[in-house]
Amino acid sequence: MKLRSITFFLLLYMAVSGFISCQKSASDVGYGLSYIYMPQAINQSAGINNNFNVPAGTDTSTYNYQVDTVNAKLDVLLGVYLAGPESGAYTVTVQTNSDTIQQLISTQVLDATTILMPASMYTLPTSVNVNAGARGNTFQLAIDIAQLKQSQYAGKNLALAVKVANPTKYALNSSLSTTIIVINVNTMVIGPANEITSTYIKNPGSPFVASSMDGGGRWGTLALWTENAAARSHNGNGGFCNDGDGLTMDMESGWGSPQIYNGKIYQTINLPAGSYSFTPAPWVWQGTLDPTYVVVAPNLDSLPDYSNIIGNNAITSANLSVGTVSFTLATPSKVSLGIVVNYIQAGQGFKTHAVHLYNYPKHL
Repeated sequence: MKLRSITFFLLLYMAVSGFISCQKSASDVGYGLSYIYMPQAINQSAGINNNFNVPAGTDTSTYNYQVDTVNAKLDVLLGVYLAGPESGAYTVTVQTNSDTIQQLISTQVLDATTILMPASMYTLPTSVNVNAGARGNTFQLAIDIAQLKQSQYAGKNLALAVKVANPTKYALNSSLSTTIIVINVNTMVIGPANEITSTYIKNPGSPFVASSMDGGGRWGTLALWTENAAARSHNGNGGFCNDGDGLTMDMESGWGSPQIYNGKIYQTINLPAGSYSFTPAPWVWQGTLDPTYVVVAPNLDSLPDYSNIIGNNAITSANLSVGTVSFTLATPSKVSLGIVVNYIQAGQGFKTHAVHLYNYPKHL
């Protein structure tokens, strides 16, 4: 009986040992499941949503598109990837879903300026192949630049839901198989913007600095800017204000101050060739009653008179309510930029904490 028990346990030990020796070590065992997904569905929002904003940023490290100058296309870079322990060749189809975008717009998940990208504006591949030995591959959403620049899309976001489907192998990660591409048209057509204010403009604000002040300590003259006599309407000072709104660029008439006829505040700078915008906005206070202009005057040492702004093809101007002037220089140029007012009615003016100058190296 004792011999039989020893023999039994010996045989059991040998069987278990043989079984263990045939198994892989823990480091050789694959864990988890393999799923196909679109990296763009998660790499910007970190799972909050599936939005993929174009452009993603303002410098070359964040550009998520390429400009095809030969074919006049804006190529948005997309991709497909297999995550998990398995690997091998596979193919997915590429589709769009307009209903998804319409639902996101109607439920106000997307901004109110968002509209569905029209099908005539873009092309996509019908499928994407991933070769053996690779986990993923890239593809492009090609957008026609001429259509993107049409006036009806100015100020809009164009959205498109791009999805991968029907994998020949593996399964889809359903929550990350669709990417919501959102094109900011204005930023894409004339941007993205790089702020270059401090490089070219002296005393740009935040805070502004005065070169002189009146005896009461409220009104002053802006240092390093040019104010004409009309703008210096507070006992020989003007263009600067120090009050409850802080240290601001300012022109105002009324409340005991005289009218300002043809008042100018400007600065003359030198800029390289390129595309730019100049703005004194956002405004601390914008209470103008008579038409007032932000003006950019290339190749001039000063701003033109108020009466010579409208219809002047040598300059670019915008009403103060718009606040931004965009302009392009074909060659390095001297540029005068600032504000021109003609305050006839009493009780009006403007204040701003700073001015801003931007350039657009990726201008379309």
